[in-house]
Amino acid sequence: MKTITEELVEETWQETARFNPKQLSKQIKNVGTTQPNLLTFILECTQDIDQEVKELAVYMFLNVYRMFQKSFPKRLKKISAKEIIDCYEHNEKFIANLEVAHDKFYDRIARVELSEQPYVMKYVLDTFFEAPEEDDPITLTEEDIGYLFLLFKTVIDILNKATET
Repeated sequence: MKTITEELVEETWQETARFNPKQLSKQIKNVGTTQPNLLTFILECTQDIDQEVKELAVYMFLNVYRMFQKSFPKRLKKISAKEIIDCYEHNEKFIANLEVAHDKFYDRIARVELSEQPYVMKYVLDTFFEAPEEDDPITLTEEDIGYLFLLFKTVIDILNKATET
């Protein structure tokens, strides 16, 4: 499996950051055309959280999707709702198991299991924890971070699987 480079991750989020609202809207509509189930998953799973947190999640999702799209332009197969649900449930169990794992094993499990796309996951985690340093920060609670982590681990895992041939 090809790892998305740190340079591509950086280039992609910086490019997206320069988009105006009309360009962002167009990009999200494109995702809705190419991966409707994945976009629906993010929109449905974030509908009950604060609006600014939801907007951040959709923006981050667009970045993550674009990272995969740029890295695997011809290999990103359409993802079914069942694949997404199965992956989400697997990640829920994984996280629940981490909560009861002995501390010695926690770091080892997390390093091995966290993501096959470490730079994409790093972007997600950095966005969660560096947000307070921005001029107009979005405040994420621990609950927000935990929930969004589960969503983004699922998105990254399922997009990674969708690139396998």
